[in-house]
Amino acid sequence: MKKSTNLIAFLIAFSLHVLLGGLLLMNIDFSLPKEKPKEAVSIIDASLVSQKMFDDLAERKTKKKLLEQRKKDDAQKKKEREKADRKRKELEKKRKDALIKKQKLDKIKAEKADAARKEKEAKRVAAEKMLAEKKLKQKKADEKRALAKKKALAKEKEAEKIKAEKIKAEKVKAEKEKAEKVKAEKAKAEKAKAEKVKAEKAKAEKERLRQSELDKQMEAEFSNDFSNARSAKQLSEIAKYEALIRKKISRHWKVDPSMSGKSCTLGIRLAPDGLVISANMSRGDKKLCNSARRATLQAKTLPIPKDPELAPQFRDFDITLEPEL
Repeated sequence: MKKSTNLIAFLIAFSLHVLLGGLLLMNIDFSLPKEKPKEAVSIIDASLVSQKMFDDLAERKTKKKLLEQRKKDDAQKKKEREKADRKRKELEKKRKDALIKKQKLDKIKAEKADAARKEKEAKRVAAEKMLAEKKLKQKKADEKRALAKKKALAKEKEAEKIKAEKIKAEKVKAEKEKAEKVKAEKAKAEKAKAEKVKAEKAKAEKERLRQSELDKQMEAEFSNDFSNARSAKQLSEIAKYEALIRKKISRHWKVDPSMSGKSCTLGIRLAPDGLVISANMSRGDKKLCNSARRATLQAKTLPIPKDPELAPQFRDFDITLEPEL
């Protein structure tokens, strides 16, 4: 309504300006102007009034345009704000919908997981229950078997105890008899051993005396033999005892005709008292050396010089032997 009023006022003012302009053109005198002071003032006043009206109208028009442009700008800004609000609301709605959807999915997932967990737990409980029942059943069966076994074992132990006591009694009796028998046998054995030791000692003493006597006889025979063959000054002590050693070995040496013309060298070791420690083949016929070695060991002791300077030479020495056939 306001816009229509302004438009009518503008048209009226514009019409007046056109009318006044036409009247002015009709009254223009193209000749030299005459002095009409009063009329000039009227024309100037009318022009001023018309210009003022035109300026006011232009100003109002400009203001109107500015107002309309501001309204358009405000409307555009409002429209943009509304559009931004709609976009923000749509985005917020999408986010909200996505969140709701996610929450729903999470809820479904959680419910499924919870259901699976509950199902797993139920299965575990059922399995444990079944296992517990199985164990209880097995325990009862084991207890029953154990009781039966215990009874049978007790019965068996009782029988074994009776049997063991009987065996023990028999064993004690047998051990007693055995001990008495062993005691008697031991006494008999000790007696026999004592007699044997006594006999061996007597035999050893007899042998020692015999060997001593033989050594004396041999030494006497050797001295007689060599005293007839050469003087004592010509025979050294070493040759003398070597001859004595050969003579004693030959006393135990078993030879046969196949050994004729053969010789053997033995390595002999003696103790300080003449006891034979070892006799080993050094060189010569093997068969002859073996028999000479046995004869040397059977001799047990060999004569050695009493001279402390010569005796060490007969601790470890070699001697060559030849059989007398």
